[in-house]
Amino acid sequence: MPIRYREFAVHEGLAPYVRLIWQLECDGPALFGGPERIVADGVVEAIFHYRTPFTMRFADADATAQPVSLLVSQTRRFVEIEPAGAGGFVAVRFHPWGAHQFLPVPMLDVADRSTPADEVWRRPEVREIEERIATAATDEERVGALQAFLLRRLERHRKPDVSGLVRSLWRAPPPVRIDRIADSLGIGQRRLERTFETSLGMTPKHLTRLTRFLRACRSLREAPDARLTGVAYDAGFYDQAHFIHEFRAFAGMTPGRFAANARVSALEVD
Repeated sequence: MPIRYREFAVHEGLAPYVRLIWQLECDGPALFGGPERIVADGVVEAIFHYRTPFTMRFADADATAQPVSLLVSQTRRFVEIEPAGAGGFVAVRFHPWGAHQFLPVPMLDVADRSTPADEVWRRPEVREIEERIATAATDEERVGALQAFLLRRLERHRKPDVSGLVRSLWRAPPPVRIDRIADSLGIGQRRLERTFETSLGMTPKHLTRLTRFLRACRSLREAPDARLTGVAYDAGFYDQAHFIHEFRAFAGMTPGRFAANARVSALEVD
């Protein structure tokens, strides 16, 4: 069987917080074609394997087997993934402001790391959803069970919505001044920073760094032969050295290597 990828409609009750629910199946590493690198993006994904879990390697770390279910957050470094056998999983990609709505812990507790799901949610409930996903007769049954699990977590842990704060930073033209953003929203800068750390696991300043970086990634994907100086300027970098430094930090490679490498994935800024 070749690699099989599907996306599913998100339940309306989850849609304000969940960007995508998707599924991937692959019969082994040979078909996958080697490790795929995913650059830092500031979002959390919840992954539930029903076949052999993938291996995963964070920047500057060794490859390890993923647990059956886990949360992955990349705020500062890339990760590489690869099947370890016949793999299959369903995954939930949250909006940057979304994951904390489903968790009983602050986002700082899961930021920039891989966290087994049973260290965040109650172990019997995690085992139950793992079993339901593993024994489901159809893809739709798997996804339905997962969405029901998330709706129960949302009902239990729902918190104030911070999507407006995040979008305010996304939409601000460079250079972004956090103090001015806070003033325009009518809140203090320190309160804004605490809200971001609790809800996103990062500061507003760090989110603006990621947003600028991901804008540049999108430009390089759309026009890989574009002049790097123009891409850097349009994304809001103040010089070429700064541009290269951020790519090395978040992608582990230069902008030129990123543009030429199809096996490096980057999310688009919403």
